[in-house]
This record gives sequence, structure tokens and C-alpha cells, in this order.
Amino acid sequence: MPLLPPLSATEAGEAQGPLESLREKLGQVPNMYRTFAHAPLVLDAAVSMAKAVRTVLDAKTRELAYLKVVEITDCHVCRHYHVEHGRRAGLTDEQIRDLLPFEESAAYTGGQKDVLRFTEQWTLTGRVADDVLARLRAAFTPGQLVTLAATVAQANLTCRFNNVFGVELP
Repeated sequence: MPLLPPLSATEAGEAQGPLESLREKLGQVPNMYRTFAHAPLVLDAAVSMAKAVRTVLDAKTRELAYLKVVEITDCHVCRHYHVEHGRRAGLTDEQIRDLLPFEESAAYTGGQKDVLRFTEQWTLTGRVADDVLARLRAAFTPGQLVTLAATVAQANLTCRFNNVFGVELP
């Protein structure tokens, strides 16, 4: 049972508009957003960040980073949505399966492993090794690197939010 009940459209007050926009775009409003609606400005920021991280980086890289956070945090809600997003972006079943033991896996390129290292290190320690950052700076534009960081931050927010508040599907 969720710690905070997701708000219905009639309960959402000033968050009704953003929730309706999500329903129109997605066909439903995931409970995470209906729970964010308790704080309409936070809902707006979460929706804006979700939209922003869908720019600049290719979808496969974005979903690889997102799914790594999902595996670290064991968020069943984000796993439900992002495994499918990852497949649509071109991740293989092996890549999705090998997210935790990625260092030993042949499923990833060297660059993908650096994305996974960045994601894992930042999620677990709040820091990223200099060598990983150097390789990513050589491979990505500054805008792509900022978007990668924002993707990891967004994934950590949503996964941890869902886990702490017991958000349920959808």
C-alpha cells in the first residue's frame, strides 16, 4: 500500500492540468506523477526534467543509464516502464539482463561500459572516477554529458521516490 495516495484528477487541484496533459500524451497517468501532484511545482519540475532528458542523447544511451539506476535501486515501477523503453531504443535482452554484472559482460561496447560506470559510481557514491569522466568527455559533447548526468539524476529521483513512497503500478 502506498505511503502517499496518488491523487485523482478531481483531488489534484492546480495539478489537474499537468495530469490531464500526461493522460493525453501517455494514455494514462502513472501513479508516480499522480503522487508528485501532492506538490504541483515538483510535478511540473519532474515532467519538465523527463522531457529535457529525452533530448541530445540517443535513446539507447539514455535507457541504458536509466535501467542501470533501476537495477541498483530495484525499482519495480521504473523497471516495468523502462525495460520496454530500452527494448524500443535498441537494447538487447542480454544488455538488459547484464546490467549488474556489466563489467564481465560482452554485451556492451567500451563506451557503453563507461556510461554504466558513470551511472553506477554516481548513484552509489556521488562521485565519478577521473578516468571514466575523461573517456566520456572525449566521446560526448558537453551537452550530451550534461544530459547523461541529468538522466542519471532523474532516474535516481524517480526510482527512489517510488521505493520510499511505495508507489504502485501503473
